[in-house]
Amino acid sequence: MKEETRDYLVGEMGRVHEVFQTLDRYDPDLVDSLASLRREAIPGLRDTGAVLPAKYRELIMVAVEAATGRGEKGKSHARKAIRAGATPKEVQEALALCIYLVGMSSWVDGGMECVLAAEEEDAKVKRGEKFTWTADVASTHSGPKKE
Repeated sequence: MKEETRDYLVGEMGRVHEVFQTLDRYDPDLVDSLASLRREAIPGLRDTGAVLPAKYRELIMVAVEAATGRGEKGKSHARKAIRAGATPKEVQEALALCIYLVGMSSWVDGGMECVLAAEEEDAKVKRGEKFTWTADVASTHSGPKKE
């Protein structure tokens, strides 16, 4: 991947996610293309021209990931929504749409975990702690961390 792509991913996500790192080993041009698509589809953290506030963009991504069972099923986006000014109740309401539109499995298979992640992040914000991706957090709701 180009250095510009790496800088963009680190700037937006705080890291180059493993999915990009693995793909980069085999097809760096595809990583550059995907990062370019992401840049166009998802306004950046410093993008002042975005119409939807970051809070709502993150809530939409929570709902889509929970409904499709993709990624971390919305948990990191639930945490980012809190950081962007959402409340745990707003995260739950976004997920309630999934229950209605996609079924109760969206709640059971990931939606509830998103709300729990939002509650954890809300507490972290109140304690002044920094953001950490869900994959890097040992959740108090998921039992002991497996080694």
